[in-house]
Amino acid sequence: MRITLLECKRMTGRTVLLGFLAFVLAASFYDCHRNLTRYSVELGMRWKEHLSEARKASRGFYLDGECLKELREDAGRYGCLNRENIMELVRGNCEGKTLEELSDGELERFFRIRAQTIREDLSQDAGKGYTDEEIADFMERAESLSALSMGYAEGWRALGETMGRFVFLLAIVIAALVLPLFGRDPAVRMEELVRSVRYGKRRLDLARVRAAYLTATVLYVCGMAAYVVIVMGPFGFEGADQPIQSNIRTFFSLCDMTYLQQFLRNLFMGYVALAFLVSLALFVTILLKDILAGGAVMAVFLVMLVIFNQIVLYPITHWFTNFMPARMTDFWHFYTGNELYRIGGHSISCMDWSTLVSLALAAGLLAAGMALLRFDRK
Repeated sequence: MRITLLECKRMTGRTVLLGFLAFVLAASFYDCHRNLTRYSVELGMRWKEHLSEARKASRGFYLDGECLKELREDAGRYGCLNRENIMELVRGNCEGKTLEELSDGELERFFRIRAQTIREDLSQDAGKGYTDEEIADFMERAESLSALSMGYAEGWRALGETMGRFVFLLAIVIAALVLPLFGRDPAVRMEELVRSVRYGKRRLDLARVRAAYLTATVLYVCGMAAYVVIVMGPFGFEGADQPIQSNIRTFFSLCDMTYLQQFLRNLFMGYVALAFLVSLALFVTILLKDILAGGAVMAVFLVMLVIFNQIVLYPITHWFTNFMPARMTDFWHFYTGNELYRIGGHSISCMDWSTLVSLALAAGLLAAGMALLRFDRK
């Protein structure tokens, strides 16, 4: 354990930790400021007033046909912020119509309209080749929603809007810290020689691998903890038990999930993406034995992933980018894409299969790197 801690210290000196802390704080406060600005600019009031009003008005608040009728008659019944959130759901569900443009019958059929929209989307996704059983299962879940809890959960909505981008950047920064472990740097060659003589090369190699994942895990947990506290601080942490369908981004989602469950799932998928990048960084530097060359390869690979993530072609996303960090941290598609993989006669959700494959790729890269080290030593 002693040599592992020594390698951890080599990766995270005082300057590195200060730089990492500065990145986390800068990104966190920037995203927090962007989220708060929306309330002042778009709604024309100070954000504190909006949040205070929404907290009081949304206690025990359920969205259904009667609620929509009441809101149409009295626009201020549930407060400005809750009204805006509901209007977003109405526009998204009813082809851009406002609440005032809907008939009483459309208000009564609000959630049946949602189910019909989901059915149409499923029928248009011919490339995904859904079976009758899969469509029946999807529609059973879609039609089970007849009323929607709309309790206060602005902090979780704000976190969900920006979390994916931050997780991806955080994973890149942490993976970059791993590069010096096996990349040759003239400044530390003598220190490496001393440790190799004292502990043995194989033991040193294993300690470096442990140090890479230990350091990555600690930095990821600390970075995400700081980000969550800063971004959600002004909004509060209420609403963790609210359904994710109360957010327009996931209104058509068929996942029976709360905001807290969604956050924990996103957090885990972000860690899987980080493990993949750490394994890739180790493999590349073991193979090339040079920090700069390894960093260049990683940079090119990440740019390629970002470009591929913008290409909306089902074969590319289904068989490649779904398992890569850029798309794995673009969390929204996992909850609304209804993408399935058929493995051994069973239908597996894209979220579950992408996680398993990405973990397997990370383990494969690590095993290949360790095999190269062993071959090198011989």
